[in-house]
Amino acid sequence: MSWTKETEQQLRKVIKESGVKLLEENLVQGTWGNTAVRLDDNHMLVTPTGLDYIALQPEDMPIVQIDDPSVWSDGKKPTSERKIHAAVLLSRPEINATIHSHPVYCSMLASARIPLPIMSEEMQKLVGGEARVGKYGLPGTKGLKKGTVAAMEGRNACFMANHGVFCAGRDMDEAFAIIRIMEQSSYEYVKRMTLSLTGQTTYSDELLFDYFINY
Repeated sequence: MSWTKETEQQLRKVIKESGVKLLEENLVQGTWGNTAVRLDDNHMLVTPTGLDYIALQPEDMPIVQIDDPSVWSDGKKPTSERKIHAAVLLSRPEINATIHSHPVYCSMLASARIPLPIMSEEMQKLVGGEARVGKYGLPGTKGLKKGTVAAMEGRNACFMANHGVFCAGRDMDEAFAIIRIMEQSSYEYVKRMTLSLTGQTTYSDELLFDYFINY
């Protein structure tokens, strides 16, 4: 099945807007995140590597082959993490949009390799259960891809050890709802654990940092 040019143009704008939205909502650091949307069963649009989200134009987004992400056309050089996006889309036909990013509190848990328990009904609904931590792998490697795909089984989000978070939805709106609840839930978990460990009743980032430095 092929896609129409109209659909392609719409999805190019979705990718462009997703990068800007990640910045506006403080869900990414610099240009370190990346997003993808499915074009058809074997093609996806992804963000290019290392380019400013504000300056990016819809035509800059490359088309990548899902079953062989080394094959791409149009646009600029695709993100090195395209293999992970492709592997998730290949294994999950119901998924059409993916986000990999480094929000502050998600990154804390990913760096500590701590899974996130279910923090709310909304998290249960959107993520599908606790957020696991995928096995460690260097950026762009087969190990990172395999670890992420395994941690995503039966879930719509996971942590990537020492790295960040990966989220997947039926469309980009749902993927954003998932990364938002992941960051909110990660904050609540960090807050809960900090208060428990320090015996304090009021949370602040300073309290967390002081505890980390002293212990």
